Amino acid sequence: MPRIFSRASEIALSFLISAAAIAAHNVGSAIAQDAGAFYKGQSISIVVGYTPGGGYDQTARILVRYMGKHIPGAPAMIVRNMPGAGTVVAANHVNNAAPKDGTVIGLYADLLPLAPLLGVKEARFDPRKFGWIGSMAARATPVLVLRSDSPATTVDELRKREVLIGASGPDASTSYALLLNELFGFRLKVLSGYRGGTAEIELAVERGEVHGRASAEWTRVKAMDAFQKKDLVVAVQMSLESNPELVGIPTAYDLAVNADDRQILEMVLGTNRFFRAFSTAAGVPEYRLTALRAAFLATKDDADFKAEFLKAYEPGIRYSSPEDILAFVERSYNLSPATIGRAKKFM
Repeated sequence: MPRIFSRASEIALSFLISAAAIAAHNVGSAIAQDAGAFYKGQSISIVVGYTPGGGYDQTARILVRYMGKHIPGAPAMIVRNMPGAGTVVAANHVNNAAPKDGTVIGLYADLLPLAPLLGVKEARFDPRKFGWIGSMAARATPVLVLRSDSPATTVDELRKREVLIGASGPDASTSYALLLNELFGFRLKVLSGYRGGTAEIELAVERGEVHGRASAEWTRVKAMDAFQKKDLVVAVQMSLESNPELVGIPTAYDLAVNADDRQILEMVLGTNRFFRAFSTAAGVPEYRLTALRAAFLATKDDADFKAEFLKAYEPGIRYSSPEDILAFVERSYNLSPATIGRAKKFM
């Protein structure tokens, strides 16, 4: 076989590759040095849009115990809870009032990125411009779970009789309930105001204040005493694919009868792929955002973090990159006006 490159060309190519590697290393070192100089002695706040005690709050509190040591300068990290309006209050604060210097990170409801798209007037931010950092989890098959003594527990019954669904505000439980009403004729009545999120809604179900929740995680439900005692039943999987453990329980996608309904489901349920995503506001200096993203990625591989995270979240770590999250957001904002208009009715 003839030689394509001369020896001189090979030497030159080797030199260029080495030079590029050295340059990349030097750039990375410079970024780390600049970030270290800024973050040394600083404190980073994670603003959680729910009260303490729920799943989002727990995720943030586990993260702050480990992520700081992976950030250049080893800043302290704390959690601030700022509940209200399905986490819109927290998102408005982070993206409008808080410093845009890389010392404030937000954690919001999984449907929050769709709020401006769907005409939520209070949403004063553009998720396409967020400094997305990443997500550690995908939702473990959200389900419509109901008390077994509810007025309705099957798809046919839910189209005939009203049941009460607990929610914190314009969150996933609210949106999923309204989606089921709009697309499939269910009669779910949403009772909002449980600002503590998961923990508070589950307590309301236990007390019988509401009949169920439209966005409960299957892995959490199946571990509950109430479910094992058959006091709770799963009526619908709020997912695009069926969980093999839920044989015979229809998915929302199964219930869809036309392409338009399926497109809406892909938009709304697509956020499950990056559950509990962290982000900064737009305008954070790029080198600091780069440092935060690298630290988040390093935390994912931290053995102590992984051990604690798995105890709290049985499905374990399923990382979504900033690019993955932004791609979903961009796709959603590029949907047809007709599809977006339909989605607004139940979101």
